Amino acid sequence: MKLGYLGPIGSFSYEAARAYSDNMELVPLLSFYEIIQGVEEGVIEAGILPIENSTEGAVTPVMDGLLKTKKAVIVDELVLSIAHNLVSLSSNLTEIESIFSHQQALEQCRDYFRKQLPQARLIACASSSLACAKAKELGRGTAAITNKEAGFSYGLNLLVANIHDNSFNQTRFVIISQQPAATCFPCKTSIAFAFLNDRPGSLYKVLKVFADGNINLTRIESRPAKAEIGKYIFYVDFIEDSHKGPAKEILEQINSITGFLKIFGTYPTKE
Repeated sequence: MKLGYLGPIGSFSYEAARAYSDNMELVPLLSFYEIIQGVEEGVIEAGILPIENSTEGAVTPVMDGLLKTKKAVIVDELVLSIAHNLVSLSSNLTEIESIFSHQQALEQCRDYFRKQLPQARLIACASSSLACAKAKELGRGTAAITNKEAGFSYGLNLLVANIHDNSFNQTRFVIISQQPAATCFPCKTSIAFAFLNDRPGSLYKVLKVFADGNINLTRIESRPAKAEIGKYIFYVDFIEDSHKGPAKEILEQINSITGFLKIFGTYPTKE
């Protein structure tokens, strides 16, 4: 069974894939889009994607990508503690002029760089392991944010360990597949919904459905619908701790009062 992750080897997604996989073949891919499409087209049986971080919140390209799926559903989740480290061919912090990493990693360390390296340019690239390749290629004035293993594998020196701004830095990953998760208890369901027309109390009516059903929400976020200003899509995760399985009646009520409802999947919760 093939599990796609944002590669190459050494990225944080690789660490998550290793932590999740059980005798699965790990397949490095170049983008979140390739992972999602790989599952959609059946090229890989599963994919692992970072969906939210405890410091920076939602990983928006993943949220937008999952919104377009037709076959892939969320079947599981994994929470990984993230430790960001600054690595370079240089052993002197004052030599660093440019720092590469994935955009999420840069944002999770922004306060550190504001205080310690305000002159350095922060440059986003596809993954933390590719950032290591850049640091090695461009030489001593360049550094990367990554995990220690990736830095050592590229022959880079550890300049500073644990530079992330939040000491409780964690990333939640979801696993997608065409095969729905087996019956679980308790279980989490992830959905997205939108309204055809923006009227006072629209969101309240949806939240009231959850409240009346004694359903606990673990996440609620909004994203622009990429149409006119003021149009939003709402993303919600909720946990059902009864033995009834997915909250079918709840979802039917929400479907009746929204213009659009997408169910990403129901799966075992780690919360």
